[in-house]
Amino acid sequence: MSSIERSKQSITVVVPTLNATPHILSLISAFSIQTYLPKRVLFIDSDSSDGSVEMLEGLGYAVVRISKAFFNHGGTRNLGARLAVGSDILVFLTQDALAVDERWLEKLVGPIVSGEAVATFARQLPRPEASLLEKFSRYFNYPDTSQTRAEADITRMGIKAFFFSNVCSAVRADIFWSVGGFPEHVIMNEDMTLAARLLRAGHRIRYVAEAEVIHSHEYTLKQQFRRNFDVGAFLADAGPELAGARVSGEGLRFVYKQIRYVLRHGRVELLPRVFAEAAAKFTGFQVGKRHRMLSLSIKKKLSMHSYHWDQQKTKEKL
Repeated sequence: MSSIERSKQSITVVVPTLNATPHILSLISAFSIQTYLPKRVLFIDSDSSDGSVEMLEGLGYAVVRISKAFFNHGGTRNLGARLAVGSDILVFLTQDALAVDERWLEKLVGPIVSGEAVATFARQLPRPEASLLEKFSRYFNYPDTSQTRAEADITRMGIKAFFFSNVCSAVRADIFWSVGGFPEHVIMNEDMTLAARLLRAGHRIRYVAEAEVIHSHEYTLKQQFRRNFDVGAFLADAGPELAGARVSGEGLRFVYKQIRYVLRHGRVELLPRVFAEAAAKFTGFQVGKRHRMLSLSIKKKLSMHSYHWDQQKTKEKL
């Protein structure tokens, strides 16, 4: 990417935050060394109580404050996008995603600048201290080979064609708004819905394995159940954007390859955990798909994003 090409494209990075103090200095440091500097970094904070807002403002960054009660994954990011006036490219990043090198942003937006794709997302690497199972999860979902997807791939890949992650993503601003931005009332996977909208509108998306961020989580069995309950609920309510895209046997393939990975590393004692996690994910997903049969109070107990159900109840009353 030439310096002339870079100069023509202005970027705003949108970062939703909540009690982000442990991540701020690393995040800011990563921004400062990029070969392709963003025009603006905009933080959208949801009632942090750890002094992170004051820290960011003290460092000279713009922080928009919203009530935690009004946070949702799609709507909060849309707010940031609306405030990114004059930007050609929108980059969405989570507070705990750390760029690996100084060319992360250049690599991420490169396919957009060149016209190869209208949206991109980065490879996620496990943290150094991540468990063996979490390392496998990162490597399985984020391989070291880049890939471009188009509408024609939906038939072949099913719902996997819509895999896209707002942990670290970028999209052309004009195209983002032409498809309606993110959905604002989904429990999660607003990024998947955006990807579906883009592909169905005839655009291309690229997974950029060369653009790397460090990002991983260690979930308990309870958290695995609750997260997959929300995935099931999302798919049950997904609507026309995801219609016709089959849910393949990706879960079974994940477990099979995870078992092989564990055995290859000589960690046979982890097999009970592999099966327990698979059971928690499967059960949560199946219950989530049937969430309409459950009361509001039960949904809130089973869900990782319990605030969503209160927001849905309020929406239904309006």
